[in-house]
Order: sequence, then C-alpha cells, then structure tokens
Amino acid sequence: MRPLFFYIFFACCFGSLFVTFNFSFAADYNLERIFYISQKNIIDGVKSLEKNWKKIDIVAPQSYAINSDLILTGKLDAQLKKTIAERKLKTMPLVVNEAFNRQIISKLLSSSEDQDNIINGLIYLAKKNSYIGWQYDFENIDYQDKDLFSAFVKKTYTEFQKNKLIFSVAVVARHVDYEDTKSFKDWSGVYDYKVIADNSDFISLMVYDDPNSKGPVASLDFVNKSLAYVKDKIPAEKLSLGVPLYYWKWNLDSSKRIGSGMYKSVLAIMQNVRHVLGFDKDLGVAWISYVYNNQKYAVWFENKQSFEQKLNITKDNNLRGFSAWLLGGEDPGIWSLLGK
Repeated sequence: MRPLFFYIFFACCFGSLFVTFNFSFAADYNLERIFYISQKNIIDGVKSLEKNWKKIDIVAPQSYAINSDLILTGKLDAQLKKTIAERKLKTMPLVVNEAFNRQIISKLLSSSEDQDNIINGLIYLAKKNSYIGWQYDFENIDYQDKDLFSAFVKKTYTEFQKNKLIFSVAVVARHVDYEDTKSFKDWSGVYDYKVIADNSDFISLMVYDDPNSKGPVASLDFVNKSLAYVKDKIPAEKLSLGVPLYYWKWNLDSSKRIGSGMYKSVLAIMQNVRHVLGFDKDLGVAWISYVYNNQKYAVWFENKQSFEQKLNITKDNNLRGFSAWLLGGEDPGIWSLLGK
C-alpha cells in the first residue's frame, strides 16, 4: 500500500480534488456548544467571541493552572472578562497542570491536603467570579495513577455538588484497554472513563491528536472508533465531543509532521502559494498541498465541511454536544451551521 502522501502529491501534479457533502442538521437539536479560548490566541479568540457569542453556550477559557508549588494561579484576560460580562455568558474555565508537567500532577495526586486546598480555591474563585463551574484539563499523567486520578475526580465532584457548581473533565481519547505505547502510558491510559462519567456532570472527550495519524488531527475513523469504545462507559447525555479546529502540517519528502496552526494560516497559503486543494471523503478532512523551496508540504485542516460531519456524528449519537478547540482558529463558515 502506498503512503497517504503519495496520493496528495499525485493530485498536486494532475489536478485539484474537490468533494462536497450535503448534510442536514436538525434545527431543533439543542446540543450544548462549548468553545475553548486560549491566552496564546486571545486576540483572535475575543474577536470571534464578540462576533459569534449568540451561538456559544459555554465559554471555556484555558486561564488557570496549578504550578510546581501546588498553588492555583491565573485569571481571565481583561478584554475577555469584559466581553463575557457585557454579554452575560456562561463561563467554565479550565484548570491545568502548568505546561502539562507530569511532576506537578503526580505531586498533587499524592497529597490529599493539597487536593483539598485546590478544590476549595476553585470553589472560592467560581463564586467570586460567577463561573458556572470548572473543567479539569490535566494531561501527561502516568497511566499507573489511574486510581489516584479517579479518586481526585470523585472528591472534587462531591464538593462541587455541595456548592451547586458544574464539574466536567477533559479526557484524552483512546479505543483500546491497554497498549504498550507512549501515547497510552503518558496520555490516554490514566482516564477511567466510566468512573469519571459517574463522578462528573459531563466529559469532554478530546477526539483529536490521533497518535497514529499520518495526516489529519482527527480522521472520521479515529472519531468513530473512539466513540465506539466509550459507548458503554460514558452516557451520551454526559459526553461532549471534542472537536479540533486546527491543522497538522507535514513535510511530504520526509513524511514527518512539522507543525500545527489555525485556519487563517491555511488562507495565507491559498493566497500566496501555488497549491492544490481537496477534501478526503474517507478521512473527513480537508487538505492543501504545495511546493516551497523545492520541498513538498501538505496541511490537513478542519473547515466547514469537516466540522459539519462532526456535528452530524454528535447528532446521530445523541451526544450532549461538542467542545471545540480553539475559538478564533476556526473556519468562519462553521457559524452558519449553528443556527441564528
């Protein structure tokens, strides 16, 4: 079997490839629409929020972290905070282990007292700032800490319920019970989906960053396999489908992934470089290929078409809704799919 990049380059040499899909999305399907926003992309994120806020149910800023001293740090960007206040938007910030540092989360999971301090701090900040709750986005955790992480989740849920706060957890997707790989042992293996679902209001299943992909961030096959695996572990009403709005870029000569980025960078390629544009109907993702300085490149990117397919997967599986990363990085065309 020829590698995937062969077919992209073949198309580059012999003509463009365009595929159009016509999906219907029921207007009365009230899926919950969560959009993440990052400090690293805050200007574009706030601009998109100001323009499209009526089509967003929950804003989820990645604005808080636990540092190496196990102290909760962070705050909302001033302009973001102003926009949220003016439009009275529901806000559910994320809290992460700073830089996804493994030592931080390991240290936290081994200390009941520090966990209590963090939980109490989150409750205090939520009440002070009128947040509806929090989402845990702890990543890069040793899979052997599964039980410790589950216990921390359970403890948090109990305290949040007492204070009438929403508690959700972002988890890395997988579709196997165990495998001897770095992606399982360092990223996806720590999450006991059933226990977390039982002890949270909902889960955002990050169905992206397919560790075995040689092209897109999240192919339809990866999405469907991940959902099939959690079907008997996470109730549909507690599952928010994690949707990527960013791309992966590949050097086709070396077959290596060399970066990622947002939709506006794809537009820049379209405007400035001779290219071939296409949509892979099997993978469910758009692509663009081009040559620069005698090197062949391909970008697999999310656009209105790919987003629409994931919306339909959400609907067909009667899921709670979707959680999209990252506001400000999207194809503007997606907003026409989300009603008035």
